[in-house]
Amino acid sequence: MPLFPALSCPTVQLSNALEIPILGLGTSHNGGYSHDAVVYALTECGIRHLDTAKRYGCEEKLSEAIKESGLLRSDLWLTNKLWPGDYGYKAAKKACLDSCTAMGVEYFGMRCN
Repeated sequence: MPLFPALSCPTVQLSNALEIPILGLGTSHNGGYSHDAVVYALTECGIRHLDTAKRYGCEEKLSEAIKESGLLRSDLWLTNKLWPGDYGYKAAKKACLDSCTAMGVEYFGMRCN
């Protein structure tokens, strides 16, 4: 049972009409990774936006945290970063697909239906 009632995070509409949560949890290679903190943020604090990068080395760990949270992928906004070595159409596509695989998801951001 959650310690606090479920919280919701306000969103802002982007130019493509998608809604992005105004608060997100960033991950970093400098700050380390805390699995318990990520799961807590998702399950107890209403966080629905996770921001990461391949360079941070925690994509696989975030995959585990998302699964443990029990949240549906469709309820999350996931942001990742493209590094200069991955610029260009083919390299960017491969980098995105590789990161999706590492995180156990099919897409970043929100899917348009």
